[in-house]
Amino acid sequence: MTKTSPATKWVMLSLSYLVLIACFIPYIGWTPSLLEISEDLSLSASQAGLLASITALVGGIILPFAGVIGDKIGIKKIILVGLVAAIVGQFVFALAPDYGMLMLGRAISGLGVGLLFVGPYTMAINWFERERKSGIALGVMFTTDGIGSVFALYLFAIVLVAFGWRTGSTIGGIFLIVVLVIAALFLKDVPPAQADEAAQEADTSGRSALSWLFSRNVLVAAAFFIGEWGIFAVVAVWMPTILIEEAGWSTTAAGFFASCYVLAGVATSIIFGLISDSLGKRKNLILLAGLAMTLFMGALTVSIASGNYVFAAICLPLVGLGVYTGMPLALALATESVPARMAGAVNGFVLGIGFIVGGFVYPYVMGLVKDSTGDYVLGFVGMVVATAILNLCFPFLAKDVRRAQPAEALAR
Repeated sequence: MTKTSPATKWVMLSLSYLVLIACFIPYIGWTPSLLEISEDLSLSASQAGLLASITALVGGIILPFAGVIGDKIGIKKIILVGLVAAIVGQFVFALAPDYGMLMLGRAISGLGVGLLFVGPYTMAINWFERERKSGIALGVMFTTDGIGSVFALYLFAIVLVAFGWRTGSTIGGIFLIVVLVIAALFLKDVPPAQADEAAQEADTSGRSALSWLFSRNVLVAAAFFIGEWGIFAVVAVWMPTILIEEAGWSTTAAGFFASCYVLAGVATSIIFGLISDSLGKRKNLILLAGLAMTLFMGALTVSIASGNYVFAAICLPLVGLGVYTGMPLALALATESVPARMAGAVNGFVLGIGFIVGGFVYPYVMGLVKDSTGDYVLGFVGMVVATAILNLCFPFLAKDVRRAQPAEALAR
C-alpha cells in the first residue's frame, strides 16, 4: 500500500487553496473596472451584466462533467486544464477590440472557472474524507471566497486602477501562469491505494449514479447554492458599480466593501465546519444560515431603496455570515449522503446548478431591471424572495446523515 505523510493532506489543501484564490481573477477580478469597460465599448447595463452571466453559464455547464471526468482521470488534470483555459480567457479578454471578443474571453474564462471550482474542492474532500473531516476541509476551502474576493475586488483593483483594465488583465494572466507552474510541479492526487480504501463503503442499494444526484440532500444543496451564488454574483458584479455610480465611492473603496460580503464568512465557514463535524448534524445550522441570509438581504434591499449606502455596505458582511455558515455544511451533507465514488460528481452537480441558475440569471436580470426601471431596487426585492425560498424553505427537506454510518445513508 502507498504511504503518505500525515502532513501531505495539508500541503495538498494549501495548494488547492492557492489555485482557488487565483481563480477569482478570471472570475470576478475584472468587475471593479466594469464602468470603465462599459464606457470604452459603449455597453448597456444588460450587456455588462451578460459579461458576468456568460462566465457563470459556461462554468456551470462544464462543472458536472468536470466532476465525473475528474473522478475517472484524476483531479489534478482537471485543475491544470482549468488553469490553462483561465489563462487563455484572461488574455483574450485583455486584448478584445469589441464586445464580441469580450464575450468570447469571458466564455473561455468560464470554462476555466468551472474546472477550477470543482477541482480544488474535490481534491480537498478526497484527501480528508477517510478521517471524517470533510466539514473542516470544505470550511477551509470556502474561506477562499472571502480571501479570493478581497484579492480580486480590492488588491487586484489597485492593479487595474494603476495600469488600466487591459494591462491589468494581462498582469492577471501572468499571475495565473505562475500558479499553473506551481500546481503542475507539486499538486498530487490521492494515491490509488487510499482512493480504493475510500471506496470500500460499497453501494449495495442498486441505485444508478443519476438517481444519487437527484437524492434529497443533493437537491437541497443545489437549491442552497443557487441562492448563494446568485447573491455572490450580484454583489461581485453590481455592488461595486452601485457604490461607484450611485454613492460616488472610489473604485478601490467600492471593491473592498463588496469583498467584505465574503470576507466576513472566513471565520464562520471554518468554525461551523468544525462544529458540525463534532455534532454529526448539519441541518439545523443550515436552516439558521438561511434565516440570517433572508433577514439581512431584506435589510440590504431596504438600505438600497432608501439610498443609505453606508448601511448597505454594513449589511453586506452580515449577509456573508449567513452564506458562509451554510455553504460548506450544505455541500458536506450532500457528499456524505451518497457513495464515496460519487463525491466529484455531486460537487460538480451542486456547484454547476449554482453557477448556471444563480450565477447566470441573477446578474443578467439585475442588468435588465436597471435598464427597464432606472434603478436596482426591484431586482433586490426579487432576490429576497428567492433567498427565502431556496435558502430557508428548501433546507427543511434535508436529512442529517453521516458517512460513518453507511447503512443509514444507503437506506435513504
